Amino acid sequence: MDDILVSDGASRDETIERAEACGARVVRDGGGGKGVAIRRSRAELTGDVTVLIDADGSHDPEDIPKLVAPILEGRADHVSGSRLLGGSSELHGGFDEWARLAGSSFITACINRRYDVRLSDSQNGFRAIRTDVLQSLTLRSRHTTIEQEMLVATLRAGHRVTEVPTHEHRRKAGESHISVWRDGPSYVLSLARLMM
Repeated sequence: MDDILVSDGASRDETIERAEACGARVVRDGGGGKGVAIRRSRAELTGDVTVLIDADGSHDPEDIPKLVAPILEGRADHVSGSRLLGGSSELHGGFDEWARLAGSSFITACINRRYDVRLSDSQNGFRAIRTDVLQSLTLRSRHTTIEQEMLVATLRAGHRVTEVPTHEHRRKAGESHISVWRDGPSYVLSLARLMM
């Protein structure tokens, strides 16, 4: 990596100090949500390709070469990691996990139908995208609906999207703030707006 940018959402631990000690640049997003963090960080990006990775340890940095390869080879502009192709150590075993998978599959199927693509995972936060494409997208999502919005905005703009298998490990830090029952409707409303 030429440049590592950490978006900090008003953390109360040592995230900022540790990131800076490792040579990363830190952008403070005010804790407005994942979508706000991505939207505010775009102006700070310097490389040709941007890789988005969650800070909870669920994504394996060793998968980054797989994510960027289709872009570097000129075959894609936006590459999502697929947990359905690569597996997940988190999304199984309970009713909430089943509901998350079902909802994600429904959203992905709608995107596939609307934009005539064949993807398996529209919700994974682990992805690579050409920086100029990311900076050109009109994005409004404040929270985790940003993933499906980025995907649809890329397709709507006529850019090429593909996916590669990546494994989602059990998170090593933090906890999910997503509730299927509380947040599910916002995903559906976001999808309805994106399909217009």
